Amino acid sequence: LMSGTSCDGLDIALIAIKGQKQNTVLRFLAGRSYPYSEEQREGLLELMQPGKSSAAAISQWNFYLAQLWAEMVLDFLRRNNRSPEQIDFIGSHGQTLWHQPQEQTLIDRAVISTLQIGDPSVLAKATGIPVVGDFRVADMALGGQGAPLIPYFDWVYFSQFGKNILAVNIGGIANFTFVPADGDPQKVTAFDCGPGNMLLDQVTRLFFRKPFDADGRFAAQGTVSPKLLAFLKQSDAFVPAAPPKSTGREHYNRAFVDKFLSFADREGVSAYDVLHTLTVYTAYGIHENYRLFIQPKHRVESVVVSGGGSRNPVLMDKLQQLFGTVPVKTSVDFGLDDEFKEAIGFAVLANETLLGNPSNVPQVTGAAKATVLGKICLP
Repeated sequence: LMSGTSCDGLDIALIAIKGQKQNTVLRFLAGRSYPYSEEQREGLLELMQPGKSSAAAISQWNFYLAQLWAEMVLDFLRRNNRSPEQIDFIGSHGQTLWHQPQEQTLIDRAVISTLQIGDPSVLAKATGIPVVGDFRVADMALGGQGAPLIPYFDWVYFSQFGKNILAVNIGGIANFTFVPADGDPQKVTAFDCGPGNMLLDQVTRLFFRKPFDADGRFAAQGTVSPKLLAFLKQSDAFVPAAPPKSTGREHYNRAFVDKFLSFADREGVSAYDVLHTLTVYTAYGIHENYRLFIQPKHRVESVVVSGGGSRNPVLMDKLQQLFGTVPVKTSVDFGLDDEFKEAIGFAVLANETLLGNPSNVPQVTGAAKATVLGKICLP
């Protein structure tokens, strides 16, 4: 199960899996996205805004989401002619409310923390299926960023192709994993790059009252604003920051949007041009992180894109322009569903947890050592 930073719904993937680590073999059987209602999405987004939530609200939403997801899981199983008894386990990332990978002083010590809701124990009791959840905490307990975690899955899956691959995921946040041709896990490099669909979705909702820019249609009607693009590059310190690094809605939030929209308004930039420029900036953030931190060490042979951004032809075109002669493809070209990659990935991470295998990548997250991730909740 994957509910990402876009807060648009829950992705469910059903896979058959055997083996472990690089010997993992998986088969994608079915997938479905369950959208949240407008009220549910707005409630979640408000919960994430500093000063807008309360301990009571967070406690209630922690149970509410798990109960909602359980209903979605059971509906999904019915649609696929499966019973809960046929499912060995669920891997659930949870819904991130707050992610604080930079230290802040609390009373007498520097603390980092993360909070995902949609309690895995509630989910296990409501479905009757064992659940592995709350993956980020163990990595952060060892000083890591707790994200990204999909790089372990990228290494498991893409090392079979024997090529230097840059596996890019464009969800709410854009991140990538460099997987070396020789499959050496010590050479795996990964981190968040900057905004993915998060800024695009927020602006599309504000200007066009649509949840996202389907097929990049609004962006395609605009052109780049050099002044706005320069403003974004100047005002966003995250994109050029050195890894390890991770981010989310605590950075690319409504305050961030209001700041650049005020600039765009002063400069007379149209709604279409704002979206086009944001699309260019999203592609820029991915390529700039490649240029700064991967290209000096490795020659990438393929860029493989997954997530909602892979279905935006304007964004994909901008990426291909930036990467030049390096082909930019989707994960479908490599036999992996592009829409449900993250959900599939957390099923693989859960499999490693149940087998007692570490599945963080310490050089990616900055953790002191490799460790088993997640909590196992029995029904």
